Amino acid sequence: MSEHDTLAALADRFYGDAGLYPVIAIANTLANPDVITVGQELLIPYVTYRHRVAPGDTMSALAQRFYGDASLYPVVASANHVADPNRIDVGTWLLVPELADVGHHTVTPGETLGELATRWYGEPSLYPVIAVANRLPDPDRIETGSVLIRPGLNRRYTVEPGDTLTHLAQYYMGDAGAANLLAAANHIADPNRIEVGRIVFFPEMIGF
Repeated sequence: MSEHDTLAALADRFYGDAGLYPVIAIANTLANPDVITVGQELLIPYVTYRHRVAPGDTMSALAQRFYGDASLYPVVASANHVADPNRIDVGTWLLVPELADVGHHTVTPGETLGELATRWYGEPSLYPVIAVANRLPDPDRIETGSVLIRPGLNRRYTVEPGDTLTHLAQYYMGDAGAANLLAAANHIADPNRIEVGRIVFFPEMIGF
């Protein structure tokens, strides 16, 4: 950490959103997020990078910017359920899956991209993220034993009646005490109140 670092600056660098600085503060049990010292080591949980659409942005331009390849625009479009990649509204926040520093998965007999998308991201409809990232010509056919990269994208869940962040943190993160971290990663002001139908994204404390 350099002398010019702040938690907000780190959140902007790693997440694209300076307002997510509480994620870093909570993960490192910092009593005062305004007090960090040069040389201090911080744990940076994985929260999918997001980009706020600016005038002139296009999906192809964003793919070129983040991946160095404009043809990978369906990765961003699919991750955000954008039906028409040619139309994105200025001011919209878009999730940008990680494709560089990611894990890998060896396909087992009978696996499908829909099953992997459900397991990794919580929604089978997100299978194009995997297909495009791996340049699969036919997403319905994946060979047993082939190695796929696992794009970085936080698992998501749609809140149902009776859900609490404590319960969700325990079930999906294995730690009920991570409820505050879950709230911070989703800009939830009151961890004791979550709206039914809201999509909650789960930060990851380790790599993909």
